[in-house]
Amino acid sequence: MMESRDKKPKKSFSRRKFLARTGTGLAGTIALLYFGRSIIRRELAGFVSEMDMPLGISDFDPHLWFEINADNTITLMSPKVEMGQGIFAGFAMLAAEELDLALDKIKVVHANSAKGITTNTGASTSTATMYVAIREVAATLRETLKLAASKLWGIKPESVLTKDGLLSAGNKSISYADLAKRTSKWETAKTPALRPASSFKYVGKAYARLDLTDKVLARPIYGIDMDLPNMVYGAVLYSPYIGGVLKSADLSAAEHAPGVLKVVKDKEWIGVVANTRFAAESAINKVKATWDYNAKYSTKDTLDAVTVGVGTEVNIQKEGNTRTAQGTQVSSEYRTPIGYHASMEPSIVVADAKGDLLTIYSSTQNSTFMRQTLSDALGLKSENIEIHPTFLGGGFGRRSFKHNAVEAAKLSKAVGKPVHLLYTRQQEFQNGFVRPNTHHILNGKIDSKGKIVALEHKLATGPMGFMAMPDIVAPLLGADFVVAGHGARIAYNIENLNTSIWQSSLPFQTSMWRGVGMFANTFAIESFMDELAHKAGINPLKFRMDHCGNTTQLNRRKKLLELIAEKSGWHNPQAEGVGRGLAVCDDHKTISAAVVEIKIIDGVIKVVKVTQAIDPGKIINPDGVRQQVEGATMMAISASLYEQGTIENGQFVETNFHQYPVARLSDTPEIEVILHEGSEKPSGVGESPISPIAPAIANAVFNLTGKRLRTLPLQAAFEGYKN
Repeated sequence: MMESRDKKPKKSFSRRKFLARTGTGLAGTIALLYFGRSIIRRELAGFVSEMDMPLGISDFDPHLWFEINADNTITLMSPKVEMGQGIFAGFAMLAAEELDLALDKIKVVHANSAKGITTNTGASTSTATMYVAIREVAATLRETLKLAASKLWGIKPESVLTKDGLLSAGNKSISYADLAKRTSKWETAKTPALRPASSFKYVGKAYARLDLTDKVLARPIYGIDMDLPNMVYGAVLYSPYIGGVLKSADLSAAEHAPGVLKVVKDKEWIGVVANTRFAAESAINKVKATWDYNAKYSTKDTLDAVTVGVGTEVNIQKEGNTRTAQGTQVSSEYRTPIGYHASMEPSIVVADAKGDLLTIYSSTQNSTFMRQTLSDALGLKSENIEIHPTFLGGGFGRRSFKHNAVEAAKLSKAVGKPVHLLYTRQQEFQNGFVRPNTHHILNGKIDSKGKIVALEHKLATGPMGFMAMPDIVAPLLGADFVVAGHGARIAYNIENLNTSIWQSSLPFQTSMWRGVGMFANTFAIESFMDELAHKAGINPLKFRMDHCGNTTQLNRRKKLLELIAEKSGWHNPQAEGVGRGLAVCDDHKTISAAVVEIKIIDGVIKVVKVTQAIDPGKIINPDGVRQQVEGATMMAISASLYEQGTIENGQFVETNFHQYPVARLSDTPEIEVILHEGSEKPSGVGESPISPIAPAIANAVFNLTGKRLRTLPLQAAFEGYKN
């Protein structure tokens, strides 16, 4: 309902104007990089590391966000997608605060490009960026309903009250749904002042996920579950080699295979459409293709390329003079490997091409990007392409800027039917994005009192965010300090600081991975902080707190360290045979700290307990935050102990989980989550808790065994340890 309405008022809000213009402002800042690049790059790196992420939406018409249903419920069409982070429950809670409607009367679904507004979901920004927006749009809808009721009853809008889905004035009352039925044209009211946090009924209380029942009962809500009338199945052959170029292909066996409807040969891939998935995959395996590629490329080449001193250097932090500062010097090197996303659900697209119209159903984090790439590749107008996001079986950045929608669309057009196209697990490993390997050199100087007088961080990495930016950005920035360099700057209060990034060129696609650069950078910096504390002979907790200054963010960090020390029993004697390690990090405005306890059992690192404290500012749904922290903890344990991508003979070695071990249920430790609100505004939750785990484990291993592990994965480093 509420489709028909009068012309929207011309007046808008300064916050909205700011959000809409953020991209323009950033573009202007980037243009300035032509002049005084070094200084401006450092300033921009500092600004980006602390900025509030923009929403990326400029249309706040409530008719595009909400629908009033006949049963007097209201549906919120979420611009953000649900990929396991539990945001739908929080969004419903925010809407309920302004709509005067019970929480169980609010439904949340994915918006799509034909109905509602969509934007990219990632960088742990969904709740932070939607916190004000949802409440403002919900409040505007409430006032719009009051305005419509006042016209119906011939009274002033301020005389109309709202409660539990009803509008009333004196002895008159009407439900939201009945008013919607009786209203043919809507006049959108001005957005009122938001209700204060002190009046919240739902925010801050624990509520179950809205998608819990559907997931427990295995209802078809994911992209892989999509089933359309007359749908057929596709399979695609990509190069299994890095940078492989198709030289020749014999398609005859595939064309005559049982159940095959069509074989399509494109420039970079070959596709088959068949009546069943088994028939399509069987046929694609019959294609005899040859590829031109570098058969000598290996992991060693990536290590040589991603090494401090190789590639383009960009300085992103410089305070004082680290070279002239006097003190006892400590230096160490750290490396992290290539990492795969390894999502439970492989990339999936169902495409239905009909003439100049194309409908896509997909587990995508970024329907806007998908729509634009389809328009560019197929020559279709954007308005003729509908993208319907589904629930995602894991995202982690993998589904933001890499998809198989173009292939699915071309296959659908070739047969005139909807085509279901699913990446194989091998393709997820060999043809998706990977997290780039990194190399870190840290140099520190300590005075006689154990104070750090200088700290230098040199990072070498492949890019993670350039593919999401215009082509002009890469040469202007020089290195990807926005994404791959996230967390590389040193956050402690130290007089002399220096951080530089060496941008390395790699022949395979690298992009976002949960926590982006913070995962590797926190491993290096927080491991080194422990080394400095050991050199100074100071307790690692006290050492960190001694280097927290008097800024708002560092005071929050210090408070969280105090809290986790108390809750984890840091000051208590350690149990025999148990090592204990600590680490802390900042992700924009969110702070996470972890204390990890480990044992060594038959030569294997066993994490027995993790205490995670998080300060994400305002907490909307405590249950949702705890679940996010627990999930991030397990993903971090997996990446820290086991995961490592390798290359031999020009291709990624790993093709499935038998070659890429991940954490199992038996690896699950006791996890205690401590929540702390250090700000009135919410910030991200999904990425911050992943970063302190690796250094905390490494520090715990040193605490127990005296072995300093400086390379991930830690289990392999422990087995091959050399002093």
